[in-house]
Parts: sequence; structure tokens; C-alpha cells
Amino acid sequence: MKNIIYIAGLAMLTFSSCDFLETDIYGSLDEKNLYHDEVSCMAGLTGIYDKLGAEGTYACNLWGDLDAGTDILVYNREYGKDYIQVSNYNFNNTDSKIERAWQDLYEGINRANDYIAAISIRTDEECGGEQMKSMFIGEAKALRALFYMNLVAFWGDVPLRLEVVRDLSHQQLKKSPQTEIYKQIIQDLLDAEKVCRPADELNAPGRISKTTVQALLARAYMWQAGYPVEADTWEEALTWAREVKKSNLHQLYKEEDGVNGYRAMFINMCSNKYDLTYRESMFEVEFYGNGLDKTNETGRVGLYLGISQGNLTDPDYPFAYAWYDGTRILFKMYEEKDTRKWWNFGDYKYETVNNKVRKVMYTEQEKKNKTDGNPGKWRAEYDPIRPWARNCSSINFPIMRYADVLLMIAECANEFEGGPTQEAIDAVNEVRSRAGVDKVSLSDFSGQEEFREFIREERTRELCFEVPRHMELRRWGKQYYLDRIRMLKDQSIDEHGSTIGYSLSSVKAVPGINIADKHLYLPIPQAELNTNPTCGQNENW
Repeated sequence: MKNIIYIAGLAMLTFSSCDFLETDIYGSLDEKNLYHDEVSCMAGLTGIYDKLGAEGTYACNLWGDLDAGTDILVYNREYGKDYIQVSNYNFNNTDSKIERAWQDLYEGINRANDYIAAISIRTDEECGGEQMKSMFIGEAKALRALFYMNLVAFWGDVPLRLEVVRDLSHQQLKKSPQTEIYKQIIQDLLDAEKVCRPADELNAPGRISKTTVQALLARAYMWQAGYPVEADTWEEALTWAREVKKSNLHQLYKEEDGVNGYRAMFINMCSNKYDLTYRESMFEVEFYGNGLDKTNETGRVGLYLGISQGNLTDPDYPFAYAWYDGTRILFKMYEEKDTRKWWNFGDYKYETVNNKVRKVMYTEQEKKNKTDGNPGKWRAEYDPIRPWARNCSSINFPIMRYADVLLMIAECANEFEGGPTQEAIDAVNEVRSRAGVDKVSLSDFSGQEEFREFIREERTRELCFEVPRHMELRRWGKQYYLDRIRMLKDQSIDEHGSTIGYSLSSVKAVPGINIADKHLYLPIPQAELNTNPTCGQNENW
């Protein structure tokens, strides 16, 4: 990189969730004086982290249109039934959101490759000592692994670039099979695990800690064990998830001032408050500001995926597009007493009277009549930055939570041991106890298959809208993936006497109607094929 914009310094170790990005202008640096002290090395690393917050990654696209159109999240504008967009499965490989995500992920990889090469040839003294140098390289490798995990999650086989691409002569590269990509992901994470700092030393979930790397290793091995690679890596996934638990550095967030721990954790996340006690949120993408000052490090969390509020003139309430709804399929997964239900689904609406907005809680009868609705996991009303902006949010996005680690232990133990174990039951019961639902026991399950489906539903109830849903469905099997999305158009009647899917005339049924085998993965963007024709297109595209 020729220009480094941000200094991280000690600001990352303070308590505000945005301090990692709230940095001063560093100045204009060139290759001759780059990375010769700890501050500039840290600034370069921050430049890699920065791509996690790009529009094509976690600011919007990865959890937005690219991951909508599943059994749990759908586009909700009826006038948009014929819109050409990813969530409607009527797009092609020139779609701008697909192209932007691909470009931002590979830009992150290119920055990581550049940084790793540059820091590797610096002396220990230039990097602040041997330990700091190793840590810088380790975090960069972990970030590279994370970028590749997202590429695998959405595209499958992709070019495996481990050297800096400076011009078109370096661009030509065929796709690598997922086995090779996972091999690199795992090697990068194994290298990082040895040198990243413990979570209690960082005290900042905006950076990758040792236990975050361990959790990402568990996720990578678990993904690899599923379709289509189907490697025998359940034991490795279980081992690394156990390592996180054994660290005793992370717990589920507890009740706070009478507010359930699940709700309290997300309220803090929306309020830009770090939890340095329980550390359930292990790694977050940080966003800062409202886009109205000299920097723009904002996302759209809580605005595009949030509770609808359309008034632009009342300064006391934030505008929110709320393009998506959680589906009736997800809604039915929750017991009424599950405290996650009316957090993950908004339990209120906004009304405008005389140009003033008011928040109106649903009555019990209205709740009974609801069958789906806006996701309420991230709520713009808690964003502390003022004035609120129409397209800019400072709410962070979680990449890894400890609840996910517990559910990985449960799933991986079931797969590795050939059925549920007491360890698996104990792990899932930690999550369920906080949600206020009944604990389960070994005697509740007839065997591996029944517990397998149960843990899939529990992961969905806990982690909806966080972990890439397309990846979750796909790793559980190609037919499972297609069948779950086709439930959106299913006109059958369920055990409760209601239709499983939506009316075929509804925009919410469109994904189920249009989904085809080729939509197992996104197509390689045309922009990539234009500059790298040797790459080749994905199957059926």
C-alpha cells in the first residue's frame, strides 16, 4: 500500500466500540519509509481490517441482499416482485452487489498479501519487537483466512491469490478447488493461533484474539466437513471449539437490570458499548460515525436489516428502510416463551401522527396474529451517534459469538460421536437456558439424526441473520439447501393448520419459485472474467 490513512495505537484498547476506527490522519507515506516502526505497522494492519467494513462486505452486502432469499430472510417490498436482484434469484453475473462483494473481499486479500510480504522482511526492531511482528503477521493471516471463508461461503471454488496483484499480468489465475482453499484457510489460522493475543489482553473485540482464531478454526473445519467437500474433520472442529471453552475467557451475556442477557448483549452492541466482562461477542466489525464528517466508516446495520421507520422529519427517531423480513418459517421455530423470538422479530412498530413519530408496542393479541416481520436483532434507535443518517449506521456486526462456539460443540460432538453426548446436551442447554426455554436431555432424542435436526434449528433460533444462511443450508446438503428455500412457496398445511409458505403472488414466495440448481453458488462476476478469463465460470452459469 502506498498510502496509509489510519493510526490505531493505544486507541484500540479503550472501551468505546468504535475507537479502533476513530483515528487521525497519518499523512502521506511512500514505500521507502513504510513500516519502520510499531505505529506504522499497526496502521497498515488497520488498513486490512478496514475492508471488513466495506459496502461489499459487512457494511451491507454479505448479510443483506447476498444472504437474503432464504428460508429465514426475504425481501419484503411487494412492488419488487420482478426486480432483478440476488434475493429474487433472477440475476446474472453482472449484478453490482455481487461484483462489489467480490472486489472488496479480494481487495482485503490483496492488502493482506501486500502487508504480510512487507512485514516479513522488516526487522523485529522495526515492528516493535519479535512478539509484535509475529502478532501483526498472525492477525493479517487470520484476516486473509476470513476473507477466503466468505468467498467459499458464497462462490465455492475461487482463485487462490497469495501474492500481491499489482497489474493485469498478476490477475490471471484459475479457480482452486475448495479443498485447496480450506487448506490455506486452516494453515493461515493455525499460524495465527500461535501468535495472536488473548482476548483479555486485547480487551477489544474489534481485533482478532487467540480464541477468535480458535473459533474460526472450528468453523472452518465444520464447514469443510459439510457439503460439498465432506471431509472427515468433525473431530478437529470439536477440538478447537473446546479450546475456546477451556480458555474460560468467554461466557454468555447475563441478565442486566432485568433485561434478558440476549437482548442486553445486542442493546450494548447497538449502543457502541463493549462487553469486557463476559466477552460473548468475540469479534465484531466496527463501524463509526454517521457519514457526515471527514471520515466515513459507517455501515447499514439496523437500517437495511431493521425495524421500518419511514418518517424523515422527526429527529427523535431514526429512519430505517427495513428491506427484509424474517420469514414465517423462522417465526414458527420459536416457542412463545423464547425470549429470542421478540428480539429477533421486532415487537413494536412506528406510527406518525401530525408529523411526529411514536413507538407503539404490539399488544398480546397483535403478537398472536403476527406470522413474520422485520428483524429486530439490531435496532437503530440505540445507535448513539447524532444526528441519525438515512444510510449510515455506527452499529457493529458480530462475526463470532461464544453462543456459536457452544452450538458448534453440540453439532460437532453429535457428528463425531455418532449421536448426541452429554457434552453436546450441556452446551446446547447453556444457550437454551438463557433464552428461557426448557432444557433438553439425552433421553429426548432417538439418535444422531433427530439431534442433528434439533441443533440445526437451535443454531437458526440463536444465530439468525449473523452466520451466512446460504452457507449453513449448503453445508447440510445440496438437496437440503434447495428444499429449505423452496419452502417459501410451499402451499401445504403444517401441524398448526397454517400454510407453510407464502401465497404464490407474494414477493416473499419469489425465492422459492425461482431457486434452481445453479443458485447453489453465486456466479463469478463478469468483471473478474473480463480481466481473468482463465478463471472460468461456476457450474450452470
